[in-house]
Amino acid sequence: MLRKTITLCLLTIVSLLITIQLSHAQQEIYNCQNYLQAGDYQRAIEAGKKAVKLYPRNLEAHFCLGVSYRLVGELDLALSHMKEAERLATSKSDLSFIYNQLGLIYKDKGDLDNALLYHSRSLSICKEIGDKQGEAAELNNIASIYRSKGELDKALDYYEQSLKLTIDEKKKASTFNNIALIYSEKNNFKKAEEYFLKAIEIATKAGKYHELAILTINLGEGVYRKTKNYIKAEQYLKDGLNMILKVGDKYWEAVAYKYLGWLYHDVGNIKLAKDYLTKAYQLYNSIGAKVDANDALFSLLMLDAQKKKTFYAGIEIGSKGVKAMAAEITEADKEGFYNIREIFRQTINTSIISGVRETGAFQKEAIEETASATKRLLNELLKLEGINREEIVIVASSALYKVKNKDDLSEKVKEKTGKELYFIDKDGEILYGIIGSIPNKYLYESILIDIGSGNTKLGYIESNPFRTISVELPYGTVSLTDEIKKSNPSDKAFVSLTQKFASSELAMKLRSEVLKRPAFVNRKQVYMVGGIVWAMATILYPDNQNSFVKISGLDIEKFYNMLINKGDKIFDVDLSKIKNEDIRNKTEKQLKSVKDVFTVENLISGTTILNTIAKELKLKNREIYFSRNGNWMWGYIKEAGMEKLEKELSK
Repeated sequence: MLRKTITLCLLTIVSLLITIQLSHAQQEIYNCQNYLQAGDYQRAIEAGKKAVKLYPRNLEAHFCLGVSYRLVGELDLALSHMKEAERLATSKSDLSFIYNQLGLIYKDKGDLDNALLYHSRSLSICKEIGDKQGEAAELNNIASIYRSKGELDKALDYYEQSLKLTIDEKKKASTFNNIALIYSEKNNFKKAEEYFLKAIEIATKAGKYHELAILTINLGEGVYRKTKNYIKAEQYLKDGLNMILKVGDKYWEAVAYKYLGWLYHDVGNIKLAKDYLTKAYQLYNSIGAKVDANDALFSLLMLDAQKKKTFYAGIEIGSKGVKAMAAEITEADKEGFYNIREIFRQTINTSIISGVRETGAFQKEAIEETASATKRLLNELLKLEGINREEIVIVASSALYKVKNKDDLSEKVKEKTGKELYFIDKDGEILYGIIGSIPNKYLYESILIDIGSGNTKLGYIESNPFRTISVELPYGTVSLTDEIKKSNPSDKAFVSLTQKFASSELAMKLRSEVLKRPAFVNRKQVYMVGGIVWAMATILYPDNQNSFVKISGLDIEKFYNMLINKGDKIFDVDLSKIKNEDIRNKTEKQLKSVKDVFTVENLISGTTILNTIAKELKLKNREIYFSRNGNWMWGYIKEAGMEKLEKELSK
């Protein structure tokens, strides 16, 4: 028989964690359970593997091992053992606990529909067998799924339903905590504090020391650090850490270290921030909490990026040829923004894509040509001060990802350069595009809009679990122009046809996605990249050459109206007020580049797409930034930096 207990999780509380009540005293299963309770997931896995080997038809053995694998992020293994537990289950009560865990596994995999299905099945069984405690717990879990979907009000409704079913006041603490975290996400910190304090009061009266420790940590992070009440934040985080150390929960010890690292980063004490984040990373790693270890590692990388100078360099092999880029990153300000000064960019066109459509393979001559071009550009990068050979990455874009003899290209590049060639798929480009365009501080609070020439991509990253949410629209500045011009319209008709097409085809797609992913409208900050945003920022704000240019929803409307009314005269920008000669010269070059790259029809198409997105995603009252140097290559290089840092920390 399996039974349930309540436990607190990282940024949200999953109110139902299954532990094990054994019918026979198999020591290995007891060991698995005890290590789980102590937050030592790697040892729990070892004990669970022994238990499964000794008792292959034992429900509890597979169950404990499945839970352990889930908590370290080994989700396929977790699913396999939990499915075996489901097959071995003989009672509805056991099935309700197993369905609960299957729901949690699917949620961690990012499959929210299956997660909702299994938590709903568990909820149905709990209702059928009269298990009010289990029913309340599953309402909590369903609420957490809606929270992951960005549907915060719906999540609150389910938490309220859970509270109504919870008769025992002692068991309301976890739900109060969940509600507090929702209000924290909504930036209603007064309500968040109110519910955290309710939960703390209950845990204190009930003498639940472990739960009280976690609630204290959550309050320090979820309210006081976020509201910049750093004295109180430090007090609560350290109090919670001291309590957790007495309990011996290694997972939450690591959480407290990470939050303290974030706190000291905020107040500018980089040494202490690094010390605590390193402790968090190493402890997460030691207990096998991989996703959380990566989160701490990313925060450490952000600290490294705040040195006076950080240099990034990389080589991209794309369908048109090979491009090398290098930049100097200067120290981030208190708001997390930084400046990128491009110090090198060079492209060598090659015939790498020639013949691929017909044969599905790269030609031998094209491989030789491309590898040689890569070597030339690598040598150019190595001439730059501050650029080290081992830190330069070479990546092939998604356009080359599915070519059947791509290994031949990899081997030739390695032969010529001595370096590995990595390939990135379409989803990877979106992920790295987000990482390379949004300041680390706002990575989990923002969305990215990328309007290219051929298509438009929108995306964001979730932290718990870590995953990328993306949407692709099949039109960009050039492809939409081409689509409209098929009917050979007049100049006036071109504008109306473009508007009509966008308001039907593009708007409908966006509305559908927003219904499924409310985070696209709920997240406060919006970062934009792409030629049309560059053109708009250059024309409206010619004197602003910062890496992040703040724009508004009204700017989008203004730029669209200027295009309609002025046509090609939109390029006649008055630069006389720019007193800095370097900035004026740079702006003149950019205006010329905009005119060379885009026709007026392209600009109208791109701005129509942008205007449609602004309306459907309600951008008017949100913080919008043009990420001038944002691209997936910088994101990939950041990740390479994480790998290097990880190796250093593991020594």
